[in-house]
Formats: sequence, structure tokens, C-alpha cells
Amino acid sequence: MLIKRLQKILPRQATNLYELNIDVDIIKNQVIKELYARTKDTPRQIAKRLKISEDLVQQVVNDLKKQELVAMVGGTGFGSDYQYSLYPKGAERARDLLERDGYYGVLPVSFEDYTNITKEVLELVKNASAINAELMEAKFANHLGYQDVLFQLGQAVCARKPAFVYGFPGNGKTFLCSSVVKLLPVMAIPYAVEVGGQLVRIFDPSCHKIYEEADMEGLDERWAIIHPPFITAAGELTLEDLEVKFNKRYECFDAPPQVKATGGVLLIDDLGRQRCSPEDIFNRFIVPLENKIDFLVMGGQRMEVFTDEIILFSTNLDPTKIADDAFLRRLPYKINVRNPKPDEFTQIWNAECYKLGMNCSEQTLEYLFGLYKKSNRGLRAVHPRDLLNIVRDRKKYLEDENLAVTQEEIQEAFDIYFVSDLTLVDQPLV
Repeated sequence: MLIKRLQKILPRQATNLYELNIDVDIIKNQVIKELYARTKDTPRQIAKRLKISEDLVQQVVNDLKKQELVAMVGGTGFGSDYQYSLYPKGAERARDLLERDGYYGVLPVSFEDYTNITKEVLELVKNASAINAELMEAKFANHLGYQDVLFQLGQAVCARKPAFVYGFPGNGKTFLCSSVVKLLPVMAIPYAVEVGGQLVRIFDPSCHKIYEEADMEGLDERWAIIHPPFITAAGELTLEDLEVKFNKRYECFDAPPQVKATGGVLLIDDLGRQRCSPEDIFNRFIVPLENKIDFLVMGGQRMEVFTDEIILFSTNLDPTKIADDAFLRRLPYKINVRNPKPDEFTQIWNAECYKLGMNCSEQTLEYLFGLYKKSNRGLRAVHPRDLLNIVRDRKKYLEDENLAVTQEEIQEAFDIYFVSDLTLVDQPLV
């Protein structure tokens, strides 16, 4: 089983400070910050947050007592159940530390351990998990239509190669890209990494989800087994976001998205709408695309990190106008998320009707197709949901309990949704 093999790669829980493989001062600093944040605390609780053993925290606390930075202030029980607090000298040191680094929580792993273990984990998950047509069909069994698109996407994921996903808005490009993670196995990452004395946060609760079925007992819990991550960088993306950056919310340094996405999927969405040019973004990703690594700078130190994920570029703009041939050659898969065919549109329409508790006759749906033809408008996968929600809102407003969708309701929803002219026209008084 993959989880068991993954657990064998992860280090065992440290039994002494040396086995943590980071400078003891870093451990002391994190204990001091924890005590400063909570005024007083027990080694047992600190150990839970740092994810190391209580004995190790107690060792650190005892040393800080000798330095007259920490004092015992009470509590019940023995050892790790006693409460400790900072002396004024310890509080002053905590404030100095927080000015430079506001990171709280799980102790970091060394950059060396991060590199070596991540390499082993990536080799394991790629070799131990087969991505094929059978898996694709199973994971997307309930997906309506777009079988040709799914086939192309499945090939790209099987080969773990980047892809350029394009098409008109409203056809589900982002949804399809986000669904790719269904095909990928679990991953293991550290919560944070120490680089040149600075702590860099890797685990991000907004995009990393713990795989709860994995038992970490006896293992180094500074590492987490997670579901494959899906990370989106959209119109707000800048080139600076692709470097190690100070996170003002957490007051610490954050790994960039191409590092956090390792083992999962990185989607560069709405390509062509960023504040930097597509060409700049393409140039920045040349090394990650070709070598599955990236070079980042932290505190003047240049480091090589893994960016071994499936990178997808998505746009609703004309690809030929935002990408040159040189870059497109680096993206072997160009996947057009086309407009749905009438039969696919019908499947989506009927599914949305069922979801909303309504029903629609074939004649009414044909009437809707007639409106599309009359207005020379293309079908979109999102239209059934949006149009039927307008119909439902009308029924709710009129307190109409009739579940059948009528042609009149379709006409009104169509006219509201597809406004032919959004310009303001001043009607003179006649």
C-alpha cells in the first residue's frame, strides 16, 4: 500500500535534539515565541504545536531556565504539566525575534532533509501509482459530455506533462483543471523549512489538506501526508509571487505557489490578464517546465527546489495572441475546452433541472435552441445552470409551485441573461 511505503520514507520521531537536524537556537526561539504568545504554557501543549516530543521541549525549557529567560509559574502534575512563563529578559528576546520572523507553529525541517526526503517521496508516488484510462473513467464517471477533452487531459496527466487549456468562458476550464487532482496520489510535505536561519512556510491550510487516514504515530510529525494539492494563481499573479515572499498575514516567509504545488497541480488561470505579460510568465516557467526544479533566492542564498507538479495554463483569450511558437512547443498538450454539442448541452440541462427539482419538455428545450440560433449565439456549459436559476427565482418570487419550465419563462430568462446592449440610452421626452 502506498501510504505504508510513504511512511517508511519519512523520518522517525526525534528522541534527542540532535536528531531534529536543525540548530538548537531555532528550537529555543520557537519555544520562546510560543510562551510569549500565550503568556504562560506547559511543555506538553508547546510540544503539540511544535510537533515534537514533550521530553525535547522540557529539555529546551530547562536550558532556558538556566539562562534566566524562563520561570516556572505553577500548574499541576509533574514535568511537562508545569506551567512556564518568560522573564522580562525572555520577553525582550521574543520581541526581537518577532521583528525578524513572526512564524509560529510546527518546527521547521532542515533544507537538506526537505530536499532529500521530497526527492524520495516524488519518486515513490510517481512509480507506485498508475494513471490510465481506466482510472480516468472511474474518477470522471459522473462527468457529462466532453469525453474527447477528458481523454486528452488524461493523457497529459498520465505523462505528467504541462498543458495549455483554452476555450470560451463558461465551459468549465477551471473545473476540469481542478479535477485533475482526483487522479493523483497522496503527497508528503514539511510544515516549514529552515533556510539560512530563516523559516519558510510550506504547508498552507488554504490549499493543503491533511490525509486523515495516514497514521503518523512514531513518525516525525513535522511532516504531513496530504491530499495532492491544487493551487491556482489567476489574474492577481505577479512575477514577485513566484519567489520566496514575506507573508504579511502570518508575518513569515512563504514558499511560492510552484513549490507548494509539488506533487499536485498548479493552474495559471486567466492567462493574459495578469499585470505582467504572458511572455514574462512563460520565461519565468521555462526551468520548472523542463527540469521540474526551480532556483529561488533566500537571504542571499540561492537554492534549488523541486517543482515536480502538473502545470496547467488556462485562458479564454486567443492562444496565438498571447503565446509564441517557442513557448507552445514546451507545452506538448493544447486542449480546447470547446463549446458543448447540443446533446451534451441537453445532458447538462436535464441534470440541472433534476438538481433544482424542475422538469422541462423536449419542446421547451427546442424552443431554447431556437433562441440561440436566432441570436447567433454559441452554447456554453454554464448556461443551463444560470438560465434555470433565473427561472427558479421567478417561480419563487411569484410563489409558483408549478415545476414545469415554460417557454415564457425560458424567453424571459434568456432576455435577462443575454442583454444585447449594455449601453445607457437616454430616452427623450416626446
